Amino acid sequence: MIPGGVVDAHLHLWQLGRFSYPWLADDGSAELRHDYLVSDWRADAEEVEIAATVHVQAEIGHALDPAEETAWLASLGESVPTVCVGYADLRAPDLDEVLDRHQRHALFRGIRQLAWYDPHSAKADVPRENLLDDPRWAAGLRRLAARGLSFDLQVWPHQLAQAAGIFRDLPDLPVVLEHAGLPGQRAEWRDELRRFATQVPHALLKISALRSVSPAWSLDELAPVVHDAIEAFGPDRCLFGSNFPVDRPAVGYGDLWRTYDALTSGYSADERTRMLRTNAASLYRITL
Repeated sequence: MIPGGVVDAHLHLWQLGRFSYPWLADDGSAELRHDYLVSDWRADAEEVEIAATVHVQAEIGHALDPAEETAWLASLGESVPTVCVGYADLRAPDLDEVLDRHQRHALFRGIRQLAWYDPHSAKADVPRENLLDDPRWAAGLRRLAARGLSFDLQVWPHQLAQAAGIFRDLPDLPVVLEHAGLPGQRAEWRDELRRFATQVPHALLKISALRSVSPAWSLDELAPVVHDAIEAFGPDRCLFGSNFPVDRPAVGYGDLWRTYDALTSGYSADERTRMLRTNAASLYRITL
C-alpha cells in the first residue's frame, strides 16, 4: 500500500430503521438488507490504512428530504465519513433550497443523481427516463458549478457521448464518472470511455464497483478492465473506491485494496499515490 494510507472514494452507510432504501427490496439485494454502520466498516477495514473516506448517497427513498441523509452522517460525530456526496433532483424547482440544507454541514461536497436509465427496468434505483434529455437537469448542473460543488456521474456506456456534450460545456464543474464507466461490452465500453475522456478533459474516473466485472473477484478478469480504464484517463485522472458494502459479497475489504495495490503496481510511486490517495482528496476537497 502507499505511504500515508488510501482514500476510499466510494463508501456507503445505511440504517434501515432510519431511512427507507427501496433498492434494497430487490431480490438481488437480499445479502445487503441489514444495517451497515461505522462500526461495521471499521471491522471490515481494520487491515487497511485509510487516510479518508467519501460517503456517496445510498439511494434513500426519493420522497424523503435528501438532506436528512447528510444531516445523519454529520451527526455521527465520527471521522468516518470524512466527506459526503448527497442526493438531489437537479430538475426540482426547490433545488437551491435542498442544496442550502446540504451545505449546512461541513462534510458535504457534491451531488450524485443516478443518470443511467432503462425504460423497462423494475429496479427501484434505475430511472426509466434519460435525465440527459432534460434541459432542467443540465441547468441543475450549472447550479452545482455556481456553488463550487462536484457531481458524481453514473451512466451506461451508450450514454457517454451524450453526457460528453453536456459536461464539456461545464468546465467549472468537477465531475467524476463512477464505477469505471460501467464496463459491459468491452469494445463499446472502451471506445466510449476513451472518447469521453478526450472530450471532457476536466472529468475524472472512479474505479469502483468491480464486482459487476468479476463476481468471483478474479484478478485475471479485473486486470484488463482496470488497465483499459487507466489508459483511457491516465493516472492523473483516476481514483479508487471500495463500493462497500455493495461489493462485500464478492471480496473482503482488505483483499479489495490489496487487489487495487496489485493492479497499480506497474505504475510509478507518484502515479500510484495520485490514483490511490491524492486525486480523490483533490476532487472532494479533503485536507490530508
